[in-house]
Amino acid sequence: MKFQRKKAISPIIATLLLIAIAVAAAIIVYVFVNSLAGGLTQGGGAQTTERLQMQSYNFALSPPAPNSGTACGCTGQVLELFLLNSGSSSTTISAVYYDGALMTLSTPFTANTALSGINNNAYTAPSTTTVNDLATTACTAGASAAATICFTAATTDTSYTAGSVGQVVITFSAAVTPGTSHTVKVVSTTGATYVFGVTSGRTG
Repeated sequence: MKFQRKKAISPIIATLLLIAIAVAAAIIVYVFVNSLAGGLTQGGGAQTTERLQMQSYNFALSPPAPNSGTACGCTGQVLELFLLNSGSSSTTISAVYYDGALMTLSTPFTANTALSGINNNAYTAPSTTTVNDLATTACTAGASAAATICFTAATTDTSYTAGSVGQVVITFSAAVTPGTSHTVKVVSTTGATYVFGVTSGRTG
């Protein structure tokens, strides 16, 4: 009986086939990873172009009473933050949190107002707006008293164009313990979140 001998694939051809399979697999992996990375970059690009930085803060603010020369005696009840949009696109503040508690976004007022009635409020104002105390000079109405404040203009400013500066003023009904550390979180309408650390009784 005669046996027919079958020839196997040439080692050279086998090597070429293995190389072709490896190259095809590498191309498939490259295309998959590239498309995935591109999707992630496009999805997060909107937030990376807007950025808020805290330029300074004042947690020892006690606005002066111009006519009497004395302060309002509200150190630790007013926190003032100046924020800079250092990103390349505009951003709009939608929420402000203090130590995890949501503050009420409110419009600045020009009449002298007791801090005890505006607890946990956050006022967004232009950087040129200042916090004052006393009716006849700095405030449009209301008698000067301890722990009372007003703003020089009743103007809100929640939108920051690229390179612009604004301020956020947070009010408390009672003085916060000096030397304690706290966090302020600012959230934009696009969902971008900015967290800042402040210390009561200090400026920074």
